[in-house]
Amino acid sequence: MASLLRTVCASVLRPTQLMRPSELQQVRSFSILSKINVCNVLASPSPSAPIQIPVRTFKDMDVLTKRCKDCYFKKDDDRWYVLCKTHGRHKQRQRLPDKRHFWIVTHRTHGPRKNF
Repeated sequence: MASLLRTVCASVLRPTQLMRPSELQQVRSFSILSKINVCNVLASPSPSAPIQIPVRTFKDMDVLTKRCKDCYFKKDDDRWYVLCKTHGRHKQRQRLPDKRHFWIVTHRTHGPRKNF
């Protein structure tokens, strides 16, 4: 009884993987299963599909903190970094301030140009 129930549940959840190609031909023409190509279901992913490689990049932080005993600070190119030997997800770097906050704005740059 349990094996029958398991088979029925599996066929409901994944019907195309459990059916034979001859059984797929017998499915009604208006059914969604009739439009599935067996070769496409069983084929491996194509090599042209993009493969995502996980990369652990730096988190830009205002305040840097050590997250474990192996984290350490390093300064390079006028910016502080937190690097970790054991956990790549602990990498942080100091956020640089926006250059627009340091612009010197004089009376010449305010408002529209006036023709006197």
